[in-house]
Amino acid sequence: MKHCNDKAEAIGPAAMVDYMRPKRYIFAGWAVAMTAIAGAAWAFPAIAEKAASQRESAVWQARAEAFQGVDLSQVKISGLAETLSDYHLDKTLANSLMRDVAMTEDLLAVEPDVFDTAKFKAQEHRCLAEAVYYEARSETKSGQKAVAEVVLNRVKSKHYPNTICGVVYQGAERRTGCQFSFTCDGSTMKEPIGKHWVRSKDVAALVITGGVQPFTDRSTHYHTVAVNPVWSDYLRPTKQIGYHKFYRFKFKERPAKSASVNVAPPT
Repeated sequence: MKHCNDKAEAIGPAAMVDYMRPKRYIFAGWAVAMTAIAGAAWAFPAIAEKAASQRESAVWQARAEAFQGVDLSQVKISGLAETLSDYHLDKTLANSLMRDVAMTEDLLAVEPDVFDTAKFKAQEHRCLAEAVYYEARSETKSGQKAVAEVVLNRVKSKHYPNTICGVVYQGAERRTGCQFSFTCDGSTMKEPIGKHWVRSKDVAALVITGGVQPFTDRSTHYHTVAVNPVWSDYLRPTKQIGYHKFYRFKFKERPAKSASVNVAPPT
């Protein structure tokens, strides 16, 4: 009898271990499952947001490449341009004087609004290109696009003129108080030239035609990293791009109390 009791006592703990082992596996399985669920709940929205951002960036990248990659030589001219081109190829017009007269008569039939619109758009592009050139010609393309975007953000804002040239040259008639320093510090006395000017015009054309995804978070102000103007305390910082720090109005563009808050300082 004693021998049987000893054997039972020896088997008891082993049987208990065998009994508890499945429960430990169940608890461990639940722990792994809960951890996986928590991880998925955190990761899936982040993954989805990143994927959406990548898709959006791809769309804008394709749009920008489409703007930059248009081969104008393959575009069929039409309307007035085609008519004027035909005059140069018309063999019945014996000399240049006849061609000039024929072209002038056709041009006189064009509505004045057409020329006014074309002139206005050319001026707007020129003003934006000048802002990019004088304010950020040594910056990367991202920095130049950001400066151009600030100009367009001001055009959209109720606190500034509603044209690009009006925004860029606001206050230029004064020695101080100009919105962009190059308009009143004598920088424009030196005509823009060279590869920097070519790139500034390209950037202006790309931004003005909507070929760049907005990326300054509606910024309307900026300054170089070398300065710390007083007005920056009244605005909300958005980001730094290159050597410029960018800001926007707080509370949906409510103007700050500072009198100099609208001044974009020298770069």
